[in-house]
Amino acid sequence: MNPEDRSKLQSLIGEIDGLKSRQPAESKFKDWKEKIEKKIEEVFGKNSDQLARFRRCRFFNFNRSGKPKDAPLTEAERREYIQCLEEAKRNLLHLL
Repeated sequence: MNPEDRSKLQSLIGEIDGLKSRQPAESKFKDWKEKIEKKIEEVFGKNSDQLARFRRCRFFNFNRSGKPKDAPLTEAERREYIQCLEEAKRNLLHLL
């Protein structure tokens, strides 16, 4: 991995804390996730183990059954969302 790629991944990992807001925005999360996947694919390849491992992270599902999109997360949902981000962070740090 070249220094530019390492720096970009570190920057994207640094964005995780900003995603942990009280009421997270699904669009910000999706944009972040897409950027990460694109960068991993660029660095390691489309069929790489690294990309497959990242995609196996169990991310929070914002399509909560029966709740409106703008309904605030419950404490349990918020914990789950943060746990998913922490799992992704561990996975990404392993790439560096």
